[in-house]
Formats: sequence, structure tokens, C-alpha cells
Amino acid sequence: MIRQSKELQIGKAGEYIVCADLILKGFISFPSEQGLPYDVLLDNGKKIIRIQVKTTEKPRIIPQRNKKTEAYIFNVKRSGSNGKTRYDISEIDLFALVCLDTMQIGYIKNKEMPETLNLRVDKLRGTYYDEDGSVTFKKAIELKKSGLNNRQISKELNKHESLIGRYLKEGYKPYKTNAVYFSDLKKDKQWFQTL
Repeated sequence: MIRQSKELQIGKAGEYIVCADLILKGFISFPSEQGLPYDVLLDNGKKIIRIQVKTTEKPRIIPQRNKKTEAYIFNVKRSGSNGKTRYDISEIDLFALVCLDTMQIGYIKNKEMPETLNLRVDKLRGTYYDEDGSVTFKKAIELKKSGLNNRQISKELNKHESLIGRYLKEGYKPYKTNAVYFSDLKKDKQWFQTL
């Protein structure tokens, strides 16, 4: 009972934070009644936008290759236990994703929302495995151009020599990530006016 009460309070906090954010952007916004498929209503001057709010306290640890890292994880189940679709586009226009530890809010259109979304932590930008690989690749190329051999580059970058060899092999293209950071979902007033 206490856990359920805490989760309910966390959810309510997220709803009020979203309302405050939208009001501070100059809109009329307020929490919806209980039992509706959306949590917050927004009047953007053209129409009423229905918003489902998902809130998390802090990032969670997720495994990433041979080290662990953090991400904000939002699970949005598209169907309930009875198989009925939840968060249908005819009922909800937007999702507001709230992280309480940084008081950030990200907005995403319902039609663009996946079932599970891992948002990277902004303060960790550049440290995720795939990003580190891109940075190491660029540094290895620069060091090779400066005249260092693979062993010297490996030592300089503190990376295994076989990895450096792979990076410097002709035609190698580093992995491009399409990862999303929490700040990537931040929206300004104009974005809401185009809905």
C-alpha cells in the first residue's frame, strides 16, 4: 500500500510539473479528471491537446556491453491485459516524460512513441559505449595522421591494439547511433502551437 501510494504521488508530481511547464510557456493547462485516458489538458490557442504523463524519479542502471550505464526508461504498454489498445491516438495526442531528479520534461507525439523508450542522461553525453567508439575512432585517425603507429595509438588512447587496428582499417565506418537524450525531447512554445 505504501509503495502504491508513493508511485501515485510520483505520478501526480509529474502531472503538476507538466502543467506548470505549459503555463509558464503561456498556455492554459490543467490536470484532467481521474479515470480518463489522459492526465493533462492543454489549450494551445487552436485546439485542446490531451497529454499522458509518464514520470520517473531517476535514471536506472542498464547493462551496456562490458560496463553498466544509466538511462531514463519509460515503458508504455500499447495494450492492456485484455488485449485492448491503451493510449490510442484517438484518445491521446502527446506523451510528457518527466524525470524528477533533474526536473526535465520531454514531449513526444503519441504516433511517434515506442512501447519502451530509453533516454540517455545528458550529464553522461559522450560516455556511452557507441559514442566512445566514435570519439576513439576520430582520435585514432588524427594520431595516425600525426605519424604514430597502431601500438602507440593504442597506448595513447588506452584501447586494445586490435580495436585500433579495426578503426584504422581502410573503409571502416564507425557505428552511427540514433540514441536520444532527454534534452532532445524538450520543446519550445512554437512547437506546441503547431500541433
